[in-house]
Amino acid sequence: MPLSCIPVSFFGALTQGQMPLGEWFDFAAELGLDGVECGPLLVQPLGPAQPAEFRQLAEARGLAVSNYTGYSDFAHPDPAVRARELAALLKNLELARELGAPSVRALTGQQWPGVDQEEGIQWVIEGIRQAAEEADRVGLRLNVENHTKAATWTHFDFAMRGEVFLRIMEGLRDVPVGVQFDIANPMVAGEDTLALFEQVRSRVGYVHVNDVGKAGVFEFAPIGTGLAPIREVLRRLREQGYAGWVGIEEASRTGKQGFRQAVQYTRRALQAS
Repeated sequence: MPLSCIPVSFFGALTQGQMPLGEWFDFAAELGLDGVECGPLLVQPLGPAQPAEFRQLAEARGLAVSNYTGYSDFAHPDPAVRARELAALLKNLELARELGAPSVRALTGQQWPGVDQEEGIQWVIEGIRQAAEEADRVGLRLNVENHTKAATWTHFDFAMRGEVFLRIMEGLRDVPVGVQFDIANPMVAGEDTLALFEQVRSRVGYVHVNDVGKAGVFEFAPIGTGLAPIREVLRRLREQGYAGWVGIEEASRTGKQGFRQAVQYTRRALQAS
């Protein structure tokens, strides 16, 4: 399983120009990563580089672009907003092709007040279905993440609870869409990671390695120091023949040492799986 990373802990420094993008890529190469993830805060208009430049900088250091991590919101009560979210996700597909990334992450959306759960589930299925079909047409894979909350969001994810996430994925059973499985996120919701994993393991198309120090709390810990069953999930993936990307989501805010620890721990877990 090739190893990648999305540098959440460095987002502020990268977007504010305190850390040149090339410095992050140099560090990623030093860590021995196979690839790097891209997302809105790493490319223009929000980030420091054009997509082609991002790809060139990565490839110059022997790094592939493993994924484009998008932030779609199909649970908004306003149909005009949902239409804009679909257009934005389709744009993400174009960006992924320019970056050379094989996959794009989709999210269900936020838990907007007043939204009926049944109606929201249908909105999410409809939006993701359209994007997934277009992704398949252009040779990309769309993966839906079991998500918690983006830094720019007001509310937690509409499908943060496993029950809702599973209903959405069941509604997409006949659609070419996978799961971007985050190992720690179920624990933020106070749920069992392995129980959810067993329900979606055959559809996993990308993995996010993350960790939490305490169940039910939205606060991420240095990877390998918390409660998330990282080794067991990776072992089960290896057992079923998964050979796709494993992306470290380093969000512990512990500097470069947090990245070093995360990569060392994840690499050992992969070797033992």
